[in-house]
Amino acid sequence: MSIAEILSLRFQFEEITQNFIIPDNKKASILENIIWFKKYGNRKNRFRTGYDQAIEIANKILKNI
Repeated sequence: MSIAEILSLRFQFEEITQNFIIPDNKKASILENIIWFKKYGNRKNRFRTGYDQAIEIANKILKNI
């Protein structure tokens, strides 16, 4: 997977999860947020629209890094 494809997936992930509950840690990188979301995001986000798509994108990103 190319850098451009990963960046596109990252943008999609950020767009989908912009209103999700994710810790607001200014020092955390987007990668750390994706890892956190994959582990703990289901706690308060699993019923939100786009959750399944966000998990799918997170898995793709983490698989290809």
